[in-house]
Amino acid sequence: MVSSSKRFKQHHEAVFTELDGEVALFQSNTCDYLVLNETGSAIWNALKNQPSLPELCKYLQAKYEVTPDECKTSVEAWLEAALEKKVITQIED
Repeated sequence: MVSSSKRFKQHHEAVFTELDGEVALFQSNTCDYLVLNETGSAIWNALKNQPSLPELCKYLQAKYEVTPDECKTSVEAWLEAALEKKVITQIED
């Protein structure tokens, strides 16, 4: 489970480009390739500011019509998958 107090950022070895408004990612160490949908792309771009889970949800709730609980559940799942694929990292305190 993702901690609400941790901050997240794009992994320095994840290569990305934007294609027709969506982000395509490649993690060179794992050879994982991902194409993010609009929401995933919004999360990816928000990671430039190294947000926490609550900050990401606040940003997404302002952008999309989503309840706080739905947002938290969906973003946690996205972050966990992205951590597993090593396209994002947690910032250590």
